[in-house]
Amino acid sequence: MAHASLHSGVRPSLQPIFTARSSKEHSLKHPQALRTALCNKVNPVSISYSRGILVGAAHRFSAKLPPTTPVRRGAYVRSPVIAEASRVRSTRFDGAIATEDVTNLSISDEAPGSRASYSTDTDSEGEGEYSLAFDNESMPGFTVVGVDGMDQDNLLMDVTLSFYEMGISVQSAQLLSENNRVVDVFIVSDAESKAAIPEDRWPDISEKIFAKLKRRNVLNTASGDPNLAEQVTFLTQTLNKAVRGDGREDVLEAAYFLQSGFEELRQKEDPRKRADLLRYIENMEPSKITAVIRLFYLYSSLLNVADEAHSHRVRREQVWASRNATPLWYASFDHTLRAFKKENVGATELQELFNRTEYNPVFTAHPTEARRREVLTCLHRIFLLCNDREDPRLSPAQKVELEVEIEAEIEILWRTDEMRSRKPTVLEEITTGLDYFRYSLFEAVCTTYRYAENSVNAIYPDEGLVVPSFIKFGSWIGGDRDGNPYVRPETTVMAALLASRLILAEYIRRVRACQDTLTHSLLISEVSSELLESLEEDKKVMEQIPAIRFDSDLYEHEPYRLKLRVMRHRLEQRLREVNARLRELGKAGMHDELLIDIEFNIDEIPGLDPKKDAYVSEDQFLNDLKLIDFSLRKSGDFRLADRKIKDLIRLAETFGFYCCSLDVRQESTVHTEATDEIIRLLGLHDNYNSLSEAERMNLLAETISSPPPSDEVEELYKTMSEPSREVVELFFACADIIENISEKSIASYVISMTRQASHVMEVLFLGWFACKNLLEKKASGEWSARLVVAPLFETIPDLENMPGSLESLFKNETYKAILMASGGIQEVMLGYSDSCKDGGITASAYNLYKAQCVIQKLTSEAGVKSCIFHGRGGTVGRGAGPTHESILSQPPGSVDGQIKFTEQGEVITYRYGNAQTAAYELTVGITGLLKASHPATRLGGDYERYFSIMEQLASAAEKSYRELTDDTEGFYDYFYESTVVNEIGLINIGSRPARRKAAVRDKSSLRAIPWVFGWAQSRHTLPAWYGVGSGIAHYTRDEPDRIKELQSMYQEWPFFRTFLSNVQMSLFKASMEIAQEYARLCSNRITQKLVYDLVAQEYSLTKAQFLMVSQQNKLLQDNPSLESSFDTRRKYLDPLNHLQIILLGRQRDPTAPEEQKPLWEKPLLRTIKAIASNMRNTG
Repeated sequence: MAHASLHSGVRPSLQPIFTARSSKEHSLKHPQALRTALCNKVNPVSISYSRGILVGAAHRFSAKLPPTTPVRRGAYVRSPVIAEASRVRSTRFDGAIATEDVTNLSISDEAPGSRASYSTDTDSEGEGEYSLAFDNESMPGFTVVGVDGMDQDNLLMDVTLSFYEMGISVQSAQLLSENNRVVDVFIVSDAESKAAIPEDRWPDISEKIFAKLKRRNVLNTASGDPNLAEQVTFLTQTLNKAVRGDGREDVLEAAYFLQSGFEELRQKEDPRKRADLLRYIENMEPSKITAVIRLFYLYSSLLNVADEAHSHRVRREQVWASRNATPLWYASFDHTLRAFKKENVGATELQELFNRTEYNPVFTAHPTEARRREVLTCLHRIFLLCNDREDPRLSPAQKVELEVEIEAEIEILWRTDEMRSRKPTVLEEITTGLDYFRYSLFEAVCTTYRYAENSVNAIYPDEGLVVPSFIKFGSWIGGDRDGNPYVRPETTVMAALLASRLILAEYIRRVRACQDTLTHSLLISEVSSELLESLEEDKKVMEQIPAIRFDSDLYEHEPYRLKLRVMRHRLEQRLREVNARLRELGKAGMHDELLIDIEFNIDEIPGLDPKKDAYVSEDQFLNDLKLIDFSLRKSGDFRLADRKIKDLIRLAETFGFYCCSLDVRQESTVHTEATDEIIRLLGLHDNYNSLSEAERMNLLAETISSPPPSDEVEELYKTMSEPSREVVELFFACADIIENISEKSIASYVISMTRQASHVMEVLFLGWFACKNLLEKKASGEWSARLVVAPLFETIPDLENMPGSLESLFKNETYKAILMASGGIQEVMLGYSDSCKDGGITASAYNLYKAQCVIQKLTSEAGVKSCIFHGRGGTVGRGAGPTHESILSQPPGSVDGQIKFTEQGEVITYRYGNAQTAAYELTVGITGLLKASHPATRLGGDYERYFSIMEQLASAAEKSYRELTDDTEGFYDYFYESTVVNEIGLINIGSRPARRKAAVRDKSSLRAIPWVFGWAQSRHTLPAWYGVGSGIAHYTRDEPDRIKELQSMYQEWPFFRTFLSNVQMSLFKASMEIAQEYARLCSNRITQKLVYDLVAQEYSLTKAQFLMVSQQNKLLQDNPSLESSFDTRRKYLDPLNHLQIILLGRQRDPTAPEEQKPLWEKPLLRTIKAIASNMRNTG
């Protein structure tokens, strides 16, 4: 056979020979045999080992295998086209891969001639992490390089890229692998001289290759946990396998090239290399660029899954290792109760704290969850499988079976389009929100209570402590109509009914399971007399219905099964009633299969009204459960009572028949306009809007103290304008929900943009006018109040005006009487998002802190309790942060057993998407609340001495922020042109419009979410830190005493420390280098330079000032796990940002043909989702 010369650049076209033996067979027991075999210049040979196991065939390393032939799990042939960054050309190399069974392999044996070996530092056993061997003798004109080291994804490409960057041409390469070790053997030459590599270059080449491999190894084992690294590798390589299965090897090659290139730039900036990478992107076809974006998106999604499964495994191992002898993780119930015990908090004191505790997360539909429901459920399934895969008790066969299932799910993920074809409807948002309860929270709540009880029993044994059900859930989904025209009164009714349907179905499922389990016979077991008496009443129900009558005969001597059968019937009747209401809504025009879901649909009983026999309230259901619980415990069946029945009791106490309480929200001016019209129709005043604040308060107080106009409402309603009619319909809807579902089904009526006391009184007036028993003064003089009104103070001016509004309310006798009738708790909501957008993060954070102090003081003076509702978003710029630390950083005394806060967008998924993670998140939040509510564990101190310093910091920071956002000419042009804010509305992530006013470029026209979302996508993260550095620098003026003062403040004041820690996280996620690339999208070069320079200067200043105050050498020095986690994500994030920049340029190019723009729009929108997934908290 003729052989082409390697010097000619022409490769021989040969097929690999796979024979078990050959006349030219070499054993790899001897290292020279490897060189001889791999570099043999005659006919192709087969290479075998001492066991006689075939390795493969090679002719000068040019043997080829099919692109999907595996070596071992996760290792495949790579034949990429790698562009040389410094030479606008590409070189192809072909890889032939060995079989799995490699033994006795070595390439660094001592030999005469031009050969040498190098290795990295040795470990404790004397083995190097990596070693390199160079050989200039085996193949004249070429250098044979062998790289030996721990197996890791894409090692072959890492080394190849290193060669290209050093001006070395790779002629061919082969990968051999065994027992997690790999040997990459390369034939290389100098790109310019076409000769072997001179020996004097070998040390430098080794150093650069080692640096690249070691850096990659650090990134791949970010957590330092080999189990996590293995899980991540398995998931990513399984995804790679799915991509290869689609014949998209080119996508993997492009993704890796971009990932490696931008990773190098992060280590060392190289303008020439950055330009080459951008040119590479520019040359990608639409289909390829779309696939690469999707690949990066799914890499990050799977990384998130691996992180979550890993965290759960670590906590599980801690529980197992502890055996109640040592404390568990910080913020666990175990750790917290040990802290209480250490501070000599007794059982009586702790029980009193438990009894007044209420932890209330509220889910919102604010559009920051960019992922489709289908993608979320697929990731949820992968999480569960990964969780099982980490079980050390699995047999090899069981593990393989699980891995096959994971591979199938990842293939589904790769083939599922993550983009929505249209905006979600409000109905879809409601059902998505309820999915968290179905798939996670019902189980998580039961688990959380068990954690609490186990810790109480271990740390306070035999003290008789009872853990009450202190978790409550709320929702704005379907109730928040502020700025969302698609949320109508009937939508709110539908949301309440769907939530009720879900929890009723859960009860029915669990009651049926208990019915199958509690098979106690009266002939053998004792049952309480109370239970038997209740069964006598139940027999009246049994006799009426043939199916139940049959069961009553079947279970004649099984009282628990009889009782549970009747309970199930009553629940089913309640469900039938809910379904009937949903069918009515469908007939009214809300047609959707989600309304009448076959999963929840049960046939009606002929001739029986759905209301007949149904539970009237959750209390009746709870009483029946407690009858069974009491009977089991009385007969000594404690273990049975502590399982399914106790879980059902917990669920009933937590979720009732409403699942989650709905909050209703509307903007204050809508109420004012409706009030003005109704007052005029009632003949009370011709122009309510012309009245002073005092006159409004007096008129409203006097009016609602009189009997409601029951006889006039219907006629007046017909004459109202459409907007006012819809406002009144909302109050009708609230009354309907409270009456027919539960007294607890409507939690609060939130008034956004509250600016004066009359805004609260107007809502009470509208509730009075509805004549639906929402608000009424009875003839006896007592008030009936079923409506809790929560004013929401959002902007900084609103926060400053808040004390006057609350004082005015508390001084009004009518309002005070209504407040006491509704429970005596004044709920006040504080808006983090708009206040931050208005005046910057520092002024916002401190004004919110002061507002809590003021609320605490005013309510205490008024003789009422307070509940502060924290309206935080998903980012630091919208009030987010670690829940435990955030609660502990609240003003001392402002958290007194109760806390209510919003959870929104992607944060809901990360915290509550899986039951195990949800139980952890609930635990750390509750323990934070417990600590903050007791003086012994509250992080107290004399913080008032820091208030004057904080005032100065906030004032200077706000000034700096307003100079940028209010006084810098062209700033909003920069924002709209250098971010994806205009494109956010196209990705269909929420039903609510992204902007209040179209075609207006200013701060007021934007909602807080796209404001934060846009800056996060472009890696400015500006809302979360801008002005902080100026504030600190203004105060310290480089004076040592002032610097020490702030350092003490950071160490001692939880609020200041938490505030700066959150700022630090946002600084770390920012990238001024990437932000500058986005800045170039700004059409006005003067504006571009001005705004970017201001932002970059403030970034550098803020980073320097933070490091000085925190006394750290680098960002996140105090949180290495978070640093490693985000560093790992950067390898996907940085390329995605550059892809987005180029696509934005193409999409906005006025000279581009219109017919080409749709080709780039979809990939551009995919980058938004992918970046959101990597940033993890975008809006």
